[in-house]
Amino acid sequence: MNYRLQALLRWLGVVCIVGACIALAYAVMSLIGSSLTGYTKKLVVNYGTVFGSLGLLLLLGNYYVYHGFGRQADIYRRGSSERRQVALTFDDGPHPEYTPQVLAILRKYRVPATFFVLGSQVDRYPEIQEAILADGHEIGVHAYHHLNLPTLSTVALTRELLQTIIAMINAGSGYPRYLRPPRGLYNSELRQFARLLGMRIVLWSLSGEDWMPGRTGEMIANRILSRVQAGDVILLHDGGGLVAGQEASRAATVEALPLIIEGLLAKGYEIVPLAELLTDASPEVAEEPLEGNQERVSPAL
Repeated sequence: MNYRLQALLRWLGVVCIVGACIALAYAVMSLIGSSLTGYTKKLVVNYGTVFGSLGLLLLLGNYYVYHGFGRQADIYRRGSSERRQVALTFDDGPHPEYTPQVLAILRKYRVPATFFVLGSQVDRYPEIQEAILADGHEIGVHAYHHLNLPTLSTVALTRELLQTIIAMINAGSGYPRYLRPPRGLYNSELRQFARLLGMRIVLWSLSGEDWMPGRTGEMIANRILSRVQAGDVILLHDGGGLVAGQEASRAATVEALPLIIEGLLAKGYEIVPLAELLTDASPEVAEEPLEGNQERVSPAL
């Protein structure tokens, strides 16, 4: 299929989802406002529709992040729950200020992690990727830029992935085994690309939500420690940001990390490399051919 037609169909799918949420929110708000009159009714219907549709989209996205839709034979979100093991993962680096601080903490506690890197950042700071590798951590592909991969043309998607792999190899990495698309967004084309490139798509089962503005280290740590379960793939960030991009502060994540590690160990969890956690893990369901090109929607970073 022509890649322009593919892109058009993807956007039409997104428009249909958004339109359905707006229509549902409008119907509910109209029903609620049916007993009201005048300006009050208008406020309830208009503002209720806006905030209601946004809420529906966030709920839909949140469900997708942690559960997905339909059959996902090639999507990994967690390891086996039979052992009290978890894995730490960091997205959006390497960052010249925060990644070295994260590495120092991991080194202090002798804890492994996996870093899903942006190729553009690796090209800027290859010495930091070298430091990640020197400490024995794993490195996976995030993207070259922090883009929504399912919205890209086939040519642009290919460039995003291959540029990142090339940047990683040039900075001393071996060929990557894992791919985590920005914000957890994926579609069948990306999944087929991952298969072709010999990489597993690995998302997460527990997020520290350290990308949200106003989060403190204690809040991030409490969120993880109060929700953690055996087999969790834990998501944190050593770079990037929703609003400020690479200028975003990750000081709260650095502050939270010792609390998270100490709390996990106190609860009897072993922090293991992602490769070990996924050794006995199964994908979402039994293998089956990919069909269609349905975009997945996620609010996460």
